[in-house]
Amino acid sequence: MKMSNEVKVGITVLLAFIVAVVGFRFMRDVPILRQTMEISTHFERGDGISQGSIVNVRGVKVGSVSTVRLTDDGRVRVTMRLDGRTSVPENSVAQLTSLGIVEGKSIVLQLGDSDEMVEHGGEIEGVYVESMTELLGNRGEEIADDVSASLSELNLFLKQLNQTFDDDVSAQMGQAFGNAEQVTRQLSEILDQKKGEIEQAISAGSSMLSQLDTLATDNRPKVDNIMDSLESNIEELARVREEMERATASLNSILEKIDGGEGTLGKLVNDSEMYDNLNELTIEMNNLVRGINENPGRYLRHMSIIEIF
Repeated sequence: MKMSNEVKVGITVLLAFIVAVVGFRFMRDVPILRQTMEISTHFERGDGISQGSIVNVRGVKVGSVSTVRLTDDGRVRVTMRLDGRTSVPENSVAQLTSLGIVEGKSIVLQLGDSDEMVEHGGEIEGVYVESMTELLGNRGEEIADDVSASLSELNLFLKQLNQTFDDDVSAQMGQAFGNAEQVTRQLSEILDQKKGEIEQAISAGSSMLSQLDTLATDNRPKVDNIMDSLESNIEELARVREEMERATASLNSILEKIDGGEGTLGKLVNDSEMYDNLNELTIEMNNLVRGINENPGRYLRHMSIIEIF
């Protein structure tokens, strides 16, 4: 079948259109056979970011930057084209940072934990993160001044140290090091001479420890019996302590009653009049007994024998 020139021209134009579309999408880093999702963000500054810059999540590339433009309020609006299979929660954050000195700037998505996902054309928060190179560049002059001051102080310290260590001091230090070396050598010789005695002492110590271990093992039943007896004595002491506490409580109660004037003893202790009466009665009884002993007839003269018997 022979095709006409018009058909050949149409096929050629169609193939050229397909190649142009595929090449355009490839040059703009757009997936050819997959759907994409666009989301945007804003940064206070956009140093180093450009069209085609990488967008990644946890080190994995998920898209690229499609447009970068300056807004009316002086901020930088960045539109990102992401793989359609990437889901971005609404509370996610886009960080404009540097992956390294060679790679340049890129956008890192810090995915949030929201259940709501950003839709096509949505927007998330953007944060500009200064790289180490920028921090060093901004503080380069300050760091240089600090380094220069530190070097000056180091040079001054070295000069003072050099002045301190004059010839006399150096000689004294050399003598001190020599003495230390001699003492070390003497200690080494003494240790070599006493090596046998040290080993013998260590062996004797090991033997003594072994004997102690054996002695403890052999006498373990006795030790257990002693511990049981101690436990029994401790329990008995605890019971005695409880009984003494109860007796002390009873004695305290009795003393409180006596102090409060309860009972005969309490009245005797607290009532001075009863004490005086008892004292007088005692005196009279003593006088009566003394009188009976001295002159019993005095008390018996009014009694007849019949009344007595």
